[in-house]
Amino acid sequence: MCGRYIIRKRDLLPLGAADRMLPTFEELSEQTRFNVAPSQLNPIVRLDREGARTIACVKWGLIPSWTSGTPKLQPINAMSETAITSPMFRQAIQRRRCLVPSGGFYEWKGAKPPKQPFFIHMKSDEPFAFAGIWERWRESDDTEAIDTYAILTTSPNDLMKQIHNRMPVIIAEKDYDRWLDRNIKAEDVADVMKPHDADSMEAYAVSTQVNSVRNEGQDLISPV
Repeated sequence: MCGRYIIRKRDLLPLGAADRMLPTFEELSEQTRFNVAPSQLNPIVRLDREGARTIACVKWGLIPSWTSGTPKLQPINAMSETAITSPMFRQAIQRRRCLVPSGGFYEWKGAKPPKQPFFIHMKSDEPFAFAGIWERWRESDDTEAIDTYAILTTSPNDLMKQIHNRMPVIIAEKDYDRWLDRNIKAEDVADVMKPHDADSMEAYAVSTQVNSVRNEGQDLISPV
């Protein structure tokens, strides 16, 4: 799974949407966030009605549009292997795919607590984007719509196998347009939902301070 990651302003630049930010994007401060967590508002890149890339801040934890009453499940991840056929995710992956910008993510190793957290990023420290899906949900006709998202996961590459049995899907920059295109069926972009090249990534142990969403700062990604 992918349950925590970091986001920097510069992580948004390769996504080509910096000039089309929705008002809610102001929720993101100028400061790097080293402990992005579920239920928070985080930036995603999606297409607007004109087909242009746009940045918006969206709640992490997917609520399908057809959900009635109080949502019982708000998954933060979706298995790429089954998302196309899953009642929970199949509408979103067909029509509402997005990119989730990041500079690195955390994963925990160990069968039981205390588990050791690891920070995983590109060796070059270059930004990248997770494969995401998003939904728009209203509790009732009289309430404001809530946009939510989830990150797709896949089988681990050789690096991640040493830490966990899953990893987030990382979309190559050359595939951004295909992934976002609403006119392309999910089945036709299934080839991009694969483990990222392990040789371009690195992982190292970090402090258990990252376990608490209340903790923030550069120290969270410092090796221990």
